[in-house]
Amino acid sequence: MEPIPNKVIIVGGGLAGMSAAIQAYLSSTEVAVEIIDKEARLGGNSSKASSGINGVNTKTQKEVGVTNDSVELFVSDTLKSGKGLSKEELVKKLVTDSTEAVTWLQNCFNLDLNVLAQLGGHSAKRTHRRPDLPDGRPQPVGWGITSTLSNWLAEESKKSNGRLVLHLGAKAKSLIANPSGRVVGVEVEESQGGDQKKIVGGAVILATGGFCGEGLNSVLLKKYAPRHYGLPTTNGAFATGDGIFLGQAVGAGLVDMEQVQVHPTGFVSMKDPTNNTKFLAAEALRGEGGILLNKMGQRFINELATRDAVTDAIFKNCSDEKTRAVVEGVRKAEESGKKAYQAGAFLVLSESAAARFGAGSLGFYAKMGLMNKAESFNALASAIGADERVLAGEFLRYDAAFHGITSEKYGKTVFPSPMLKVSAENKNKLVELFSAHESSSSTEIEDEAIKLASGDKSTFYWGIITPSLHYTMGGLLFNSNTQVLKEDGSPISGLYAAGEVTGGLHGANRLGGNSLLECVVYGSEAGKQAAVFSKSKI
Repeated sequence: MEPIPNKVIIVGGGLAGMSAAIQAYLSSTEVAVEIIDKEARLGGNSSKASSGINGVNTKTQKEVGVTNDSVELFVSDTLKSGKGLSKEELVKKLVTDSTEAVTWLQNCFNLDLNVLAQLGGHSAKRTHRRPDLPDGRPQPVGWGITSTLSNWLAEESKKSNGRLVLHLGAKAKSLIANPSGRVVGVEVEESQGGDQKKIVGGAVILATGGFCGEGLNSVLLKKYAPRHYGLPTTNGAFATGDGIFLGQAVGAGLVDMEQVQVHPTGFVSMKDPTNNTKFLAAEALRGEGGILLNKMGQRFINELATRDAVTDAIFKNCSDEKTRAVVEGVRKAEESGKKAYQAGAFLVLSESAAARFGAGSLGFYAKMGLMNKAESFNALASAIGADERVLAGEFLRYDAAFHGITSEKYGKTVFPSPMLKVSAENKNKLVELFSAHESSSSTEIEDEAIKLASGDKSTFYWGIITPSLHYTMGGLLFNSNTQVLKEDGSPISGLYAAGEVTGGLHGANRLGGNSLLECVVYGSEAGKQAAVFSKSKI
C-alpha cells in the first residue's frame, strides 16, 4: 500500500497527541490530520496531571523574580535524576524548548500558568501551574491544559472541511507498512467489536502513553518490572501500552522498560480505601511545605528528594499497620481480604503551607475524602494517633531549620513553610534552646515544643498517602527528531512517537513537571517532523 501524501495520522489523544495534531495541522493548509483514540474523549493521563509543567527562562519566572535558574541547571537536575540512563541529547532538547512550550500554552491558548513551585529534585522554582479561581475553586493544571486543547481541536475540526478528523472510541489494531518498510497507516476498529478499516496517510505518530493502568492484567509490567506488579496506580485503565505493541510489530526497539516510576504519594481515599486506583497527591503539596510522617509522628525523609528516594523511604519506614488504625472504615473495607495499601505515611500541611498551596484545591481534596482538617495541633496529634510530645518535638526541630537556627537532619535545604506559628519572642527562645541543646533527642526541646505546640490553634490538613504506579520511563527507542528507531538505531520510515510511549529521556526517574513538558515539546516536534515527511511520496 502506497502512502497518501500530506496526511498525518496520530494514535493517542493525550497532551502529546494533541500537541502533535495542532502543530501538524497548523504547519500547512495542505496537511490533513486524523487522530485516533480508543477513549470517548481526548486527554489521557495528561488530564490527571496536578503538579504543573516545567519551564526555564519563562515570563512567569521573570515576573515572580526567579533568578537562580538556567538551562544548564535544569539539564543538570534532569540528568542527575535519570541516574546515568537519560540520553543527553533528549534532555537538552526538552530543556532548551521548555521556554517556548510554556509560552505556547500561555500565549496561544490563554492558559494562566503563573503559579510557580519548586518540586523534589529541582534546584529552582520552575514548575508552572494554574491559580485557584477568585471564588476559591481549584484549576487543575492537567485538566486545564488538555481540555483547552481538546476544545480547540473539536471546534477546528467542525470548520476544517475534513482536514482535521477525530476518531474517538476507535482502537488502533496494527500499523500498516508498505513493501519498502515505510509506515503509511493504521488499521482501526471503529468501536469495540465493530468493523475494521484502514486509515492511510503519509506519516504516523504514536502517542499512546504508558502501561501503568492495567493493574493485575498488565502483561508488560509483569514481564519487564515484576517487582512493581500489584501496586495501586494513579493511571486511567486505558494506559495499557498499546503503542509498545504497535511499534514492536514493525521493528521498533525498546529501552529502559524495567524503569517504572512509583509515585510516593497516591492518596488513600477515606471513602473507598481499597480502590486500586489512587488519586494523585500533587507533588506541589510537598513543594509548598507539606511534610511526611511515619506511624510515630516522625519525619523520615527530605520531602523534596526525588520521587524514587521518597518512595523507597516510605516502604522502608512505613510498611506497618498503624496508619490503618486511625482511618475509620479502612480496616472494615479490608475485611474482604483486599488491602488498601502496602505502605502508608501521613501527609501533613500546616496552615501556612495550605495557604501557599491553595484553599480551593485542599477543599476539593477534602470533599473527595482524600484529606482531613484538624483545627489545632492537639487535634492533629489525636487524629493521626501520634504522641503529642514526639510530634511537637518533630515540628519544632523542623521549624528551627526553617528559621535557619539549625541544619535539617535529612539534608533538606528548601523550607517553603513552617509547621507552627512562632512569634519573634519565641524565635529568640528557639535560638537559645537549640544553642544549648544540640542533641535532636533532648528532653528540653520536647518540653519547650509541647508548650508552644499546645497553644497553636491554627488549622492543619492531613491525609494518608501510599506509593502508587505512576509513569513508565521506558518505551520505544526514539531520537530528538521523534523518529522511532530500530534496535540498531536506524529510523523506521514514516513512524514518529512522543510522550510516555517513548523511552530514553527520563532514565531511572522522572522529575515532577517534566511529563507535561515532554508531551508539549516532543509532541510538537513530532507534529512538525511528520507533517514535513508526509509530503514525500517515496
